[in-house]
Amino acid sequence: MKYLYILLFLFSISISISYLSAETIELSEDKNFRNIGRYLEYATPSKEHSSLIDILKTEQTWTQNPQKTISFPKWKDPIWFRFHLNYDGNSPHTFYLHFSSPVVDHFEMHYFYKGRWVSLRSGEQVLQKDKPLYSHIAAFPLPLSPGEERTIYVRIESANPIFNFVSIYNTRSFLSYAKKNDIFFAAYFGAGGLMFLYSLFLAYTLRYRQFFFYFFYLSTILLINLFSTGFMQYIELGSSHAWKNYLFPVGIYLTCIFGLIFTIEFLDIRKQYPRIAKLTNAFIISFLLLIPSLLFIELRLYIQIAVSLVIVPIIFSLSISFYCLIRNRRMIENYLFFFAMSSVLIGAAINSLTVQGVLEPHSIALYTLPLGSAVEIFLLAMALMVKVRQLRKEMEAKQEIDMQMKLAQKLQKDLLPKNIDSVLGYKLGFRYLPTSEIGGDFVQIIEKEDSFGLFLCDVSGHGIPAAMVASMAKVSLQIWADHLDEPGFAVEKIRSSLLDNLSGHFLSACFVYINPKQEIIKVVNAGHHPMIYLDREGNTEYYTAQGRAITEYISLDVQEKQFPLPKKGSLILYTDGVLEARNPNKSIDLFGEERLLDVLKENAKSDPQTICDHVLDEVFKFQKIKRADDDITILSIALEQNAN
Repeated sequence: MKYLYILLFLFSISISISYLSAETIELSEDKNFRNIGRYLEYATPSKEHSSLIDILKTEQTWTQNPQKTISFPKWKDPIWFRFHLNYDGNSPHTFYLHFSSPVVDHFEMHYFYKGRWVSLRSGEQVLQKDKPLYSHIAAFPLPLSPGEERTIYVRIESANPIFNFVSIYNTRSFLSYAKKNDIFFAAYFGAGGLMFLYSLFLAYTLRYRQFFFYFFYLSTILLINLFSTGFMQYIELGSSHAWKNYLFPVGIYLTCIFGLIFTIEFLDIRKQYPRIAKLTNAFIISFLLLIPSLLFIELRLYIQIAVSLVIVPIIFSLSISFYCLIRNRRMIENYLFFFAMSSVLIGAAINSLTVQGVLEPHSIALYTLPLGSAVEIFLLAMALMVKVRQLRKEMEAKQEIDMQMKLAQKLQKDLLPKNIDSVLGYKLGFRYLPTSEIGGDFVQIIEKEDSFGLFLCDVSGHGIPAAMVASMAKVSLQIWADHLDEPGFAVEKIRSSLLDNLSGHFLSACFVYINPKQEIIKVVNAGHHPMIYLDREGNTEYYTAQGRAITEYISLDVQEKQFPLPKKGSLILYTDGVLEARNPNKSIDLFGEERLLDVLKENAKSDPQTICDHVLDEVFKFQKIKRADDDITILSIALEQNAN
């Protein structure tokens, strides 16, 4: 009993002192008091000295709370608050002290009433089993009589950073407000869930990487908003809620990671800006390393780091999108992405400033981040739809190109010899290497009963346009087939038939007419490399004639020259891709005629196919890759008739 009197005496003294240092809240039956943080005083004793008896000691230091909210993100131990009430109503009335926070906190309220201490505890601020639906709300009844003055002591303990809005309601209207919020956020998360499923559907059906990353990013955004709105309280896994304390910061880190990955994928940063991509990857790796740091650092610090760093990827993504927007102002998806990042940044900034008491009303803090995220999700979805439309156009264009390529490849096959290894008993060899799937070189062999013609052509350019010109040239070769022994006449007629279709292209060609009975060779050269005669001793000689390439701008002016047909040796026709092959170590060093002649001399006694193979092998060795900068074609014929 003695100690009780001492305690009451100390309490009376503390009450008297407190009225001198803190403003009293004057209550009335018809008024609510929202965000009463500025009326509060706080004390931060150590956990060992944080009992009610310790707090009531006269030497306890109380400090005026500087803002309209309770915000102690770095404090680990329990915090005590006190405030003073005065009720001047006409009849007894019950008010309600309400704490609003989406995190899991423990609240205790104490006050002295009719000679004894009344203590109330809220338990965890989560949905309680076997209790009313809104049992998670931290609200304490305050029955007051007219003219009564009372000091309220509140103890808050939390594994999370401590933050709360504190209000006094004159009725239970906060329940109705909580219900409206829950309905609103239920609709919000329902819409988010539908968008979640839709993004998963698009990711699965389109197999588009950006949709997969959008899906994961959207998942983490919804997870963070479950915490920021307090809706996480309705999710129960097991009897403990401690896992929520860990999931919240991990969710923030995952949001940062998937947000950055989605940014570089959506804006195609890796291809267009590789340096920015490297910096982004460094951020991603840093956030990945932060996730397991939970095993080594205290939970509160872990949460504080996550909350502090979440702004970094938002600003970084916003900066990247703004840079891409400046560089590509015509791309509407860049605008949508920029405004999406801006919306979530604005929402987060307003939320943070409201929590710190800079902006009012404080009730908007509950909505700014979810609404900013909703706008972000909507704009990103629109941006992805634009991407889908572009993707479909690209796919349609690719399908059209594929169809053209198939047609051109068919034309290309028709331009090349089909398993012809001899003509009138003369053995043939052939090799062809295009720079792309479709080349501009082609070979034609026209065979008659007692003679034959060899035609080698090189169309300027590569790909489909060159193949189309080559195909038209092949059709025109029918003119030569009708006048095989007159290659000079044929080349003039072929040029005339191609004039309207060259479209800026030109072609060089070599026409070779061989008549074994007459033992003659006729050669017409239209701007092409000369044909080489290689005897079996390794000696070489050029069989050529003067002439210009076939073009629409310059007249042909070709000559037809006749040579005796040797009994032995080989004739070699080739395009400039052989001579112009480059050594990668010496950009000005070409394979050239000298190297070609050396290879031919080394293979003077070889059959035509071996000659062609060895020439191409030496070209590959010289340029160190099996890919040419220009189409390579080489044709060889042995002059020993019926040779085995």
